[in-house]
Amino acid sequence: MTTEAIRVVLIDDHDLLRRGIKTMLETEGDIEVVGEGSDGAGAAALVEETTADVVLVDVIMPNKDGIEATREIKDAHPNVAVVVLSGHDEQRFVFDAVKAGASGYLLKTAELDEVVNTVRSVARGEMQLDPQLASQVLSEFETYRANDVADAFQPLTPREQEILQLMSEGLPNKAIASRLSISERTVTTHVANIYSKLHVNNRVSAIQEAMRRRILNYNP
Repeated sequence: MTTEAIRVVLIDDHDLLRRGIKTMLETEGDIEVVGEGSDGAGAAALVEETTADVVLVDVIMPNKDGIEATREIKDAHPNVAVVVLSGHDEQRFVFDAVKAGASGYLLKTAELDEVVNTVRSVARGEMQLDPQLASQVLSEFETYRANDVADAFQPLTPREQEILQLMSEGLPNKAIASRLSISERTVTTHVANIYSKLHVNNRVSAIQEAMRRRILNYNP
């Protein structure tokens, strides 16, 4: 039985590094690089165009960083796995990446085998972090949860509830903006606020959490 190759998109503003990673990955028979980008601005669209399974994205890039790109990719394509590939091992970068929905965080000093194994692992739906980085993230999440207890039930504004309702009906941000006669940027800001208040990082989780809290009128 022939197994389909894992479809990978690479997003990094360093062309030489990106090409090197592509060459390394494509020496593996089960991985195919189907798209490349140099900044985070068009990441979600590139994933849509290429029907990628996994995205490797740099954390610091012009126009839109890897954390925001990860958030947008997971919002539009919740089943796509994102791995943040970075030269930074600071705790805040790792934590922000995982909070945005990343399934993995690799340092650019990682060996080829580690990169390949991570791509395969996240494609199977697993989480893949360096053990030292994982312990840092766990510690940060414990602090984060403790600090969030006080505002765990921070209410949504009427506008946020309205946008959440339209999200539950399957409308993308552009369509919501048109429906409410506001800018798409304003919708994006409201969606980010909704995620923050509900403590989620993608559309599906936001709707599920809103239903759990009984703040969403959902009629299937």
